[in-house]
Amino acid sequence: MIPIFVTISHVVKENYFAKGDSMDERFRQNLLFDFYGELLNNHQKAVFSAAIFDDMSYSELAEEFDCSRQAAFDLVRRIDKKLEDYESKLGLLERFTAARQRMDSLSLSVNEMQEIVKSSDIDQKTRNRLNKHLTDISNTSEEIFDKF
Repeated sequence: MIPIFVTISHVVKENYFAKGDSMDERFRQNLLFDFYGELLNNHQKAVFSAAIFDDMSYSELAEEFDCSRQAAFDLVRRIDKKLEDYESKLGLLERFTAARQRMDSLSLSVNEMQEIVKSSDIDQKTRNRLNKHLTDISNTSEEIFDKF
C-alpha cells in the first residue's frame, strides 16, 4: 500500500497559511523565507533568519546587529512586508499550497483505489497490474511535486 503523503496541514491547523495567530504567522514567515529569501540582501537574510529561525527577541537582535531595539523591530517588519509583497506579486506560496492540496487529494484517491482493488474479486494478474499502475501514478506525482 502507498502511504498517504505527509502534509503540512497535519502539523498545523487547516488555515495554516492565513495571517492570524502567532503560530500560523510564524509558519507562514518560514515558508515565505524559503520561497523568497534569496531575493533579500545578506543583512536582511541574517536578521530575519535570527528573528524567525533562531527565535531571537528584538533586544537580542539589537545586541547581535548593533542597533536599537526599535530598529530591529522595524527591520523585521519591513522584511516581513517585503516577503509578503513578493508573495502578492508572484504567488509561489499560494501555488505551492494549491499543488500540495491536489497532491494530497490524489494520494487519497490512489489509496482508496488500492483498497478497492485489494477487496475486489478480480484475478491476481489484473490486481497486480492495477496496483503497479497506481503505484506508478503515486510515485510519478510525488517526483513531479518534489521538483516544484
